[in-house]
Amino acid sequence: MLDQLPARGRYHHIAKAFSVPLLLLLIGLPAQAQFHAERAILPEETVLEYGSYRLSVESEGRPEACDVVLFGYHSRRPGRWSQLSDTVLRVVPHRRHTLIGSKPGYMFHTETFYPDLLETPTIRVELRELDEGQRTDILGLHFLGNQHRLHPKCLGVAEELLHWMEDNPSVHLNIIGHVNGADGRRSRAFYRKASVDRAEVIIEWLTLHGIAPERLTAQGRGAEALLFPDPIYAWQHEANRRVEIEVTRH
Repeated sequence: MLDQLPARGRYHHIAKAFSVPLLLLLIGLPAQAQFHAERAILPEETVLEYGSYRLSVESEGRPEACDVVLFGYHSRRPGRWSQLSDTVLRVVPHRRHTLIGSKPGYMFHTETFYPDLLETPTIRVELRELDEGQRTDILGLHFLGNQHRLHPKCLGVAEELLHWMEDNPSVHLNIIGHVNGADGRRSRAFYRKASVDRAEVIIEWLTLHGIAPERLTAQGRGAEALLFPDPIYAWQHEANRRVEIEVTRH
């Protein structure tokens, strides 16, 4: 998980007006090209402006390239890059982002973070070669409180997990559900069942979209592995209601 600082006060936006030549250039570009031209800057730029973050991909300390999807990069659609290894992006600092890096033969990588809470203006995708026993939290897959229904805004992340499984057809996963349960108001048996129900919801969604059921198993950890034992902020409660994946066969 990306290192983040304690929550700080809200930053003020620094507004900049585009020059006339740039506006004329963007008008003549296709919509997708306009989007990237407006938000991305050159990776060679050494002095990062407010709202700029360096994004890099590594594997065992060496530069690597993979497909990257960044939810929160735009209010209506995610940012997408094919075989990205290094760039600098301008993002909204106080907006929550979910970063996904995927490449055949490598573990599914996902992070959820607020850019302005990062210790440094750097975002790294750390790829791991696939192996049995590898686990990762998918914080971008969360559920409504006291329910096992997948939040509608998470469907994009679920689709990226689906594509990753399609690109790695030999992978079998154990889907592990978690619940918040920080207040301890319910029994351990209740929390355990609720977490299993959430894992089964993910399995049902994946199989409905073409993944063979025998590639997936469900497990629940209840409230026994909270990321935030004493959650204060809404995003901490949400993070506790997460899904974890474990590679059981490859």
